Amino acid sequence: MSTKRQKRERKQAQLAKENERSTLISFISFFIIAFLFFLWGSWLLPITDPVESNYALTAREMVESGDWMSPQIYGVYWYDKPIMVYWLLSLAYSALGFTDLAARLPAVLTGALSVTLLIWYLRRTLKDNVVSIWAGVMLATSLECWVISHAIITDSILLLFNIPTMFSAYIGITENSKKHLVIAYAAAGLACLTKGPVGLVLPGLLLVIWCLSMKEPKTILRLFPWQGLLAFFAIVLPWYGGMYAIHGSDFINEFLGLHNVLRATSSEHPEDNHWYYYLILLPASLLPWAFVSFYEMKMRWKEKGAFYLFLMVWCWGTILFYTLMATKYVTYSYISVVPAITFAAFGALRIRMGEKLPSILGGLGLLILMTALLVGTFRLKEGNWLVFYAVLAYGLFAYLIRWKANQYKRLTIISAVTASAFLCCISEGLPHFMMTRSAFEIDSAIQEEKGKHYFFLTYPASYSYYTGDIATRLLPDEPLLNQEKRDARWDKKSPIPTVNEEQFIESAKASDRPSYLYVANGKAKFFDAWSLAPHFEKVESTKAGTVYRFVGTCD
Repeated sequence: MSTKRQKRERKQAQLAKENERSTLISFISFFIIAFLFFLWGSWLLPITDPVESNYALTAREMVESGDWMSPQIYGVYWYDKPIMVYWLLSLAYSALGFTDLAARLPAVLTGALSVTLLIWYLRRTLKDNVVSIWAGVMLATSLECWVISHAIITDSILLLFNIPTMFSAYIGITENSKKHLVIAYAAAGLACLTKGPVGLVLPGLLLVIWCLSMKEPKTILRLFPWQGLLAFFAIVLPWYGGMYAIHGSDFINEFLGLHNVLRATSSEHPEDNHWYYYLILLPASLLPWAFVSFYEMKMRWKEKGAFYLFLMVWCWGTILFYTLMATKYVTYSYISVVPAITFAAFGALRIRMGEKLPSILGGLGLLILMTALLVGTFRLKEGNWLVFYAVLAYGLFAYLIRWKANQYKRLTIISAVTASAFLCCISEGLPHFMMTRSAFEIDSAIQEEKGKHYFFLTYPASYSYYTGDIATRLLPDEPLLNQEKRDARWDKKSPIPTVNEEQFIESAKASDRPSYLYVANGKAKFFDAWSLAPHFEKVESTKAGTVYRFVGTCD
């Protein structure tokens, strides 16, 4: 009996090891597929202005200066964001050189890891392979995730750390697991190194609200284990403490005062400060899965279980939090995509079972997304769109015409058509579009004209990134129509060298070299309305703008 029991135990142990190995292989496979999907065409995308170029140039200066502690741009310290994005970019530059692929690699990597982590956490929490896998597929093929997983910004990194912060906190509270609560705090610490205090403040608020929604206030006490707090401070203090030790109150005043408090209380872009901003943005971000997600939220409303409330608070609490903030950005609502996509993955079960309404809603989301992309191909003349049109034709045929025949394949069709359309866009249209928002082409046009170079109203850091030359911004004295009515303190956000109209004229007069002014297409109408415009002659045009030479004396 003993021998039989030992054999049975050995067999069970062997099966457990094989299962663990199989699970590990499956997660590695998910990561590789997501990584290759996001990686495709990334090397074709130039660095754009005004956001991506600031991060790319700062990281480049970090590598060139050898100072990996204090972010700087144009040789000046600045504290727009914490260090994480610059570290990842600098590591990529160190490995691959100062290339567009290296600049986009951190977003690709963190996007793929986010997809894999979501699958792991849902499988761990729900014990449901179907929901967890479809959640990963849906996240990867949602519009905002695909876009941000190619962008040189902090939000892809923030999402990577927000997923374990929220899910490990859920597991830690519901299972009273100190280990997962420590993981949650550690991840929140990494999020604070990515985006600032919001990496802890927002998840903390959401989790407290969730605990209160379950009418079990005692669970709130589980949110504050000393081990978790210790892990958090062990991660954030070395950099934040080091920055304060090096830069003192300048770091505190600019990082917390300008880039956090001011951002929350005074809108950087007042024209976008509308209460409905994210209510429009969230459905667009979730396409093609938006309507399936909202349908599932409604269908599960009566249950109101712990996990349902957790996802609802995470999703809509994030939207409310950023709606109350004065500054609105497209990417701020990104972390709400994860709980919303999880609802869509629950809806995938209904579609697989052949329920008509969820299937119709999935098809509607696909139709809206493909229509938007189709309109984009008409507006963007460059590129060969034949493959894209073939993908759309197949999607129409497979999903609509063969409706009944594909009853159990609709999810696969939506995912495959969406992924194929995205790959076509990044191979053909997106590089041409992004070229109009980058100094990738204008650098040669400007540098061919030997002299002093200026930029009208704009601050294209990508020019400095690609050329090594420091751009100088010209801000005319006249109140031009494009000047935003915002708090004057926002003018201190970027340390780019800037001259006013009088300084420009004095410099042009005193120099024995000609002065050249680049005007982006978006600023052309304001340049034309400028009183000094007649004193410039056109030299060369590019896709993104026009180069002028100053020929007036302005006495």
